[in-house]
Amino acid sequence: MKQQSSGKGFAVLSTASVVCKVLAFAYLPFQTWIVGYSGNGVISKGYVVFVFLYTVTNAGLPVVISKLVSECAAVGDHLGERRTFRCAVLVMMALGIITALLTFLFADWIAVNICTEPMVARMLRVIAPTFLFTALSGSLRGYYQGRRDMRPTAVSQVVEQLLNSILTVVFVKLLFDYAMRVRPDAVLSFAAAGSALGTVIGAAGSTGFLLYMYLIKNRKQRQFEYNLQTKSGEGQSAGQIYRRILFFAIPAVISAAAACAIDMIDIKSCTQMLQAGGFDAAAAKELFGIYSVQYQKLFALAAITFAAPLVTSMIPALSSSLAEGDKKYFQYKVNESYRLIFITVMPIIAGLSFLSKPILTLIFGYNNKGSGLITIGIWIAVLSTVQIVQSGILMSIGHPLVSPVTTLIGISAKLICNYTLIRIPGMNIYGAIIGNALTWMIAIVLNQIYIQKSVQQKSAILRHMIVPAAASAVMGVVCLGIYGISIKGLGVLFRFGLAVNDISVILTVFAGAYIYFILLIRTGSVQSEDIFKLPMGNRLHALLSKMPFIRGRHTHF
Repeated sequence: MKQQSSGKGFAVLSTASVVCKVLAFAYLPFQTWIVGYSGNGVISKGYVVFVFLYTVTNAGLPVVISKLVSECAAVGDHLGERRTFRCAVLVMMALGIITALLTFLFADWIAVNICTEPMVARMLRVIAPTFLFTALSGSLRGYYQGRRDMRPTAVSQVVEQLLNSILTVVFVKLLFDYAMRVRPDAVLSFAAAGSALGTVIGAAGSTGFLLYMYLIKNRKQRQFEYNLQTKSGEGQSAGQIYRRILFFAIPAVISAAAACAIDMIDIKSCTQMLQAGGFDAAAAKELFGIYSVQYQKLFALAAITFAAPLVTSMIPALSSSLAEGDKKYFQYKVNESYRLIFITVMPIIAGLSFLSKPILTLIFGYNNKGSGLITIGIWIAVLSTVQIVQSGILMSIGHPLVSPVTTLIGISAKLICNYTLIRIPGMNIYGAIIGNALTWMIAIVLNQIYIQKSVQQKSAILRHMIVPAAASAVMGVVCLGIYGISIKGLGVLFRFGLAVNDISVILTVFAGAYIYFILLIRTGSVQSEDIFKLPMGNRLHALLSKMPFIRGRHTHF
């Protein structure tokens, strides 16, 4: 199997991540049109629980598998790769089966006592089988990531999200209409179950693709590599591998669960505290639906779209460099990771902040509430992104427990904010956003202290952030002007307000991206080789090299 550099792996995974995010947003207007803000709130509560359980049983383990497999590959122990993978599959399948059974059997209890929403129970029962598929697909993704071949992971993610997006709309509509005829008292419960069906089938499709790649497509190549085993001597026993998996997996699971605990705190406290602050039950549920869908989905777009792929591609490279004793290359890859993440994330955050209302209208149509939350709260994605990268570094240097501990320390601030600030009428749901910011700030400071102490090297996080942040701010201001001019100009030609907004947003986004790259490239902050590491880097480089104000003697284009 052909290995990819961490930069190329990041480009492959981030491209898939962008496609997945677009597909994830594609069905939201239809879902909102069918079930409304309150229905979104019900579905969001169910998915928060699902993501939490998925994180506990799946999310941290693929990264652990990739780390262990990459270490074996670095020393030519291909048989060790196979043993590691087999042990990992057994661990993940056992966790998947247990989680699926517990979710199905205790759906009613979870819905009432954790979600504070009985209508979530049916959704949890339907979604329970997903854990069986994600356990197997997670093992396979970790194996390929450890081999530094990110293409199977990327394609499987797109397959999963494509099926999920299409079938979610189909099943939500079918079950919503069915419930309207047969069980009008449980319409939102059935609609939420329809959303869960899309998730189950998407996970099954992704697993099927990865099994095809492993069992059929790459079978001969794996056997060829096993015959080239270069490491001599007795390899690790199954017991040793299980202990290593648990050593890294338990902290990874705690870290991921700690991050999800922020959302768990929200579903438990937000509607309760909003009502304590004077909102009636319906208004509190609607406001939480806006926060959990409009705001949180766009927040995830900014914070996770590129950070998660970066960490996935970064850990095998960092682990291999440490296994080979190359500290200089390790530090180079750390700094490169921060550069790449700020170059990609900062313009997205600025664009969402400056154009929050138009973008919400583009995605949700007239169901476009929540622009104030996004304008202010989206900047917290910078903190979340840095924390995600730090967790990858800590995993690579063999200190995986630090990140979850610092996150749990930060969560204490989240609890205080949620139970004190949200109930203040003038603050309401913004209290949850302030709590998120304090959580990540505390975790980042503590993580950075530990990293610098462990590797005896400084990571200039702020230095890598300054230029992309300044360029993004300038881009955002210019985009406001471009959007305003476009709205007035197109308004003369079109009477349909949504069409005018949508076309104006699309034009502004392209213009903003062009302005952003002009600023970075002409100032020398980004070189030609950096572009190749970005999503769709080859095509992006070819396009930029033809654009005026970008190409020139001093830009290397």
